[in-house]
Formats: sequence, structure tokens, C-alpha cells
Amino acid sequence: MASMEVPRMSPFRTVTRPYEDYGNGTKRKCSIRGTGQKLTLDILQHMTPIRGETDIVKEAARDLLLNCIQIDPSVHHVFFPDVVKDKRITNEERRGFPIEKLAVAMVTEAISKCNDKYKFHCMIDKDELHHTLVDVYESIHWKKLGFCLYTKLYPTVVYDIKSKITLQDYIDDDGPGWAEKLIETLTKPSWVKYWMKKIVHGQVTVEEYNTEMNGLLLKLHLLDPQSVIPTFYLLNNIRALPSCNLELTTKNYLGGHLDSCILMKQVKQAVCKESCPLNVSKLSLDDIDLYYGIEVEEFILSYGRVYGIWNGKKPDNKVKSYFRDRCCLM
Repeated sequence: MASMEVPRMSPFRTVTRPYEDYGNGTKRKCSIRGTGQKLTLDILQHMTPIRGETDIVKEAARDLLLNCIQIDPSVHHVFFPDVVKDKRITNEERRGFPIEKLAVAMVTEAISKCNDKYKFHCMIDKDELHHTLVDVYESIHWKKLGFCLYTKLYPTVVYDIKSKITLQDYIDDDGPGWAEKLIETLTKPSWVKYWMKKIVHGQVTVEEYNTEMNGLLLKLHLLDPQSVIPTFYLLNNIRALPSCNLELTTKNYLGGHLDSCILMKQVKQAVCKESCPLNVSKLSLDDIDLYYGIEVEEFILSYGRVYGIWNGKKPDNKVKSYFRDRCCLM
């Protein structure tokens, strides 16, 4: 029986997608079908996640991670009840990542900075909190999650400004085919001379060249994962150019620490949430005790204790409500 060659297909190839859902109630029409623009090698080569000095994919990944934090069961009900899960989030990307630990640490960091009059900020052991955050941000899981989120978002977030064509359009069209065309350009003398000139004239440092080549390898990974290693060896066999380090999976795609101040508004609302004993009505003619941030206190005593962030102190959140202060003339 004659052998049959099975055509190689990119694992990123998707079905026809008339719209891209961004998970926040907005949808953008897919570029190539919406504009009828022609896919070209030139557009693919110049496609970049950098806008000015901002990596738009990194910022999108950090925003998606923030949504993961806010919907985590440890903090969602008390602090972020109105936040809806981004539909792009799956358990696959978060596998092995200590999302609860980061969620608890970020919220308690926001509590420690809010300087509330009920002394909730005094309940946090800031040294232990710092160690907890560093343990997450410097772990291999942080880099692994960053790679997963970055490569998930890159195809739809990165696009050509003029034509609105995204990398996903190339993946859907023929990922391996476009990867092959991209690799062919690396063998042309004009491409080698271009980078030689930039390096010799000091327009690009060796470190910047290495960053650019890893950006190219990431693009190839999304188009056709099987092309990455051969291309890496090809680049390092070009004697006229510096050797490259493969940083595809070791790079910190998410960047530095997330800013807990982003959560400050919701944290302050939870801290100032008023409660009174269940068997007492505010219409009572007696003086009553009101409590503030009951759920925040329970959160710190439970999750803060688990992660060693609670220092053993209690808040001063009981306030006497006098009948005369509740009275008003009708």
C-alpha cells in the first residue's frame, strides 16, 4: 500500500470566527474578513506588540490576570462581587499557578495601604506580606503563566494599524506556510546586511538584537511551533551576526509586581460596609453597636492566618450608634 503523507496543520488553526470576543461585553469584527485586506509578508514582518514604549500584549495579559484575581473565590464575594469572569480565561493557563495566594496577598496589601480609621491596616504583617508576594513574583509559575497568557493574547491583540490585520489572520490562513516564508527572508543577504549595518553603526546593541530575534521566534512559535528550533540554529549559524540566546520560555512576559492600588476603591468600600446585630433594628429607640468591615475582618482572620499575613491584632471597628444621632425631624 502506498504511503499517504498527512499534511501538517498548525495547532493554532481555528474555525471561521466572524467576531473576536473580548470578554467584557465588547466584540471586534475579525480584521481580514471585515476589511478584505490582503495578507502580505511585509505586514507580517512589521507586526509588533510594541506601541510607542508599551508592550500592548503584556498590558493585556496583566489586565487578564487582574480579572483572574478578582474572580478568585477567596476575594470575589467580599471585595469584587460585581466583577464578571473574562471569557478568555481557562483553567488550562492557570494550572499550577497559586492564584489564591496572589489574590489574598494583593488584597491584603491594598488593606495595609488604605490607612482606614477602623485599624484594619494594622492587622497586616507587612514583612510576611512582602515575603509572600516575592515568593509568587519570583517563582517559575509567574514566568510560566506569563508565557501562557502572552501567547494566548498575542494573535488577536497584535495587529497592523493601517489594515487592521491581526496575527490570527495569518494563523487561520496558513500558519506553517507563512512561517516558512518568514524564515526564507533570514537566508537573504539583504536581511543579514540590514542587521550588520545597524549593529556596526551602534543603532542596535547586541542585547537589543537578541530581543528582536526572540520576538521573531515567538511569532514563529505562534505560526508554527515546529519551526522555532530549526530557525534558532539557523540564526546562530549566521557568522556575520551575534549569537542568540533562546529566551522563549524563560522571559518574564508579565513584568514586575502588580499594583494593589488598583484594588483600593473596592477594598475601602468593603472596609466601610456597615453592619448591625441581626436581632437589632436601626429603628430601635436604644443605643446600638454598629460594626464596620465584618467580612473584611473574617477574610483576614481566615485567609490571612493561612498565609501567615495576619499579625494577631484585631480591628477597632465597633462604633456606638446613639438614638439621638439617628433621629431626624420629618
